[in-house]
Amino acid sequence: MNYELLSKIAMEESEKSRNEALILRKRNEILHTEIENLKSKINKLEDEKKDLQKEIEALKSALEFKEDEKKEPFSYYS
Repeated sequence: MNYELLSKIAMEESEKSRNEALILRKRNEILHTEIENLKSKINKLEDEKKDLQKEIEALKSALEFKEDEKKEPFSYYS
């Protein structure tokens, strides 16, 4: 009788372990998917940041050019 009880308990524990393993595998898959999504978003944001930095540099150089024009007025007689 003790063997039957021990066998039943072992089978229940084995089933619990399998269920936990399945849950952990599924959670792991979800986490990996989320990690890939976040990496993709980070890459997109980095690209957007580079584009914005280029735009800032272009605007700065345009502003410097405009300021230089104000300092040195154009003369037809030079």
